[in-house]
Amino acid sequence: MGEPLPEAGWSREIKTVRNAWLFPPSAMTGRPACGVVTADGEDCLHASTWRGGIRMTRKVDGAEKPARFLEGRHMWGGLYYGHFGHFMTETMARCWAFDRDDIESVLFIPKHEKLSEFQKYQSHFWNLLGLRAQERILREPLIVEELLVPGQGFGLGTIARGTPEFRQTMRRMAERIPQDPPCKLYISRTKFNGRGGLMGERVIERNMAANGYTILHPEKMELPDQLRAYKSATHILGADSSAFHIAGMVADPAKKIGFILRRDNNAYESIAAQISGMIGREPVIIDALAANWMDKGATFSNHLSWGEVDHEVLAGILEHHGFIDDRSNWQGPGEDEMADCIAWVQAKHAEELVRVPLAR
Repeated sequence: MGEPLPEAGWSREIKTVRNAWLFPPSAMTGRPACGVVTADGEDCLHASTWRGGIRMTRKVDGAEKPARFLEGRHMWGGLYYGHFGHFMTETMARCWAFDRDDIESVLFIPKHEKLSEFQKYQSHFWNLLGLRAQERILREPLIVEELLVPGQGFGLGTIARGTPEFRQTMRRMAERIPQDPPCKLYISRTKFNGRGGLMGERVIERNMAANGYTILHPEKMELPDQLRAYKSATHILGADSSAFHIAGMVADPAKKIGFILRRDNNAYESIAAQISGMIGREPVIIDALAANWMDKGATFSNHLSWGEVDHEVLAGILEHHGFIDDRSNWQGPGEDEMADCIAWVQAKHAEELVRVPLAR
């Protein structure tokens, strides 16, 4: 059995395992040995987590029978990630099957031992889904009398489009969320404490505000408020980031959605696939990159690098796709403003940043 696919196969199935053995990871590693083993010692492949063509949860070999036993019918939730992006794309990958009255709990195993309870925004997500069963995090091996194991209906890679069941679950969730008057949103990273983003993004903010956009800083908002804003928006634009996974959950065909590339790699492809699955067409991918700013010695741009855009090119693309009305009113950064931006970004890095121009 290979990676989960959006239209057919094990990603859309629910497997029933009686006297299932559940194993959390025994060590903190990128691809832990964990998951579900049948009473006959067989690896339950439906419980595995995949990222692209790579199985991220390795088979549990030579496992001893767990000492604890849990009666009743329960559901496999999968691997619990504490990281925001991986939680929203991989921990929630089986939520399409959680809406049932005949299960006592949904059982998750933590990616590492420090994950003892769900964070606030994660609990908000389960509430938004309308879960009636208890969500539990297992920290030691366990035998479950009857375990329902849904396939991975969402994630990163080919499955990013989501199965029909996953997409329908997102639409039902969106129906529960209140809607505000229509608006245009620019999703900004300028208040994000970490590294990586668009060089001089405040200039883009200024121009988008002048074009009638509300500037949104999602990390300063509760998850329900983020979803409400995205549901209400007619236009959603911003730098490619995990925030678009949230916007994609309540996306519909009436919305115009685009993101500005902040690095010259394919990291955006799973986000684009998710949105495409929800709205029935590709989002607008805006490549106006003029250079990468990276740590000295780095050979590739990544989530920690900074993208410098050509503002003339950016404004032209935004006008062409209907995000703004008139590119001639776009004002790029002055020399002093760009110098201040470079200094601000450099202060976030211990190593010297190097500008690497991109051929257009």
